[in-house]
Amino acid sequence: MDSVTNTVLVRNEAKELEAAVVVKTTGVAIDYENKSCGKILLIISNTGSAAKKATIVKGDSLQGVEDLEVSVTNGKSVGIVIESGKFENVSEENKGKVVIKGEDDTSLTVQAVELP
Repeated sequence: MDSVTNTVLVRNEAKELEAAVVVKTTGVAIDYENKSCGKILLIISNTGSAAKKATIVKGDSLQGVEDLEVSVTNGKSVGIVIESGKFENVSEENKGKVVIKGEDDTSLTVQAVELP
């Protein structure tokens, strides 16, 4: 599974965003290990010709009860901050990661920004 490199922001300092990663149907992993809720901004963009949905897959802890679908209009980007307790995996292969899946393998990209 592909991984996203998080951009780590520091107060009063401009940082170039890390490259966006294509969100495939098999998923892409975002590092949430040791991060507080509300400290990571996900930017999901749609470069396709039609609206697409990204699915933020439920985590494997007690709070992980359902996936979250995010609709992204073609040519637009959306930002979302999610609760790590609901979506972060706490065991197995994706421990410390949040997984996002796309409707296809080409239209959606994601970037992760760690807020100070």
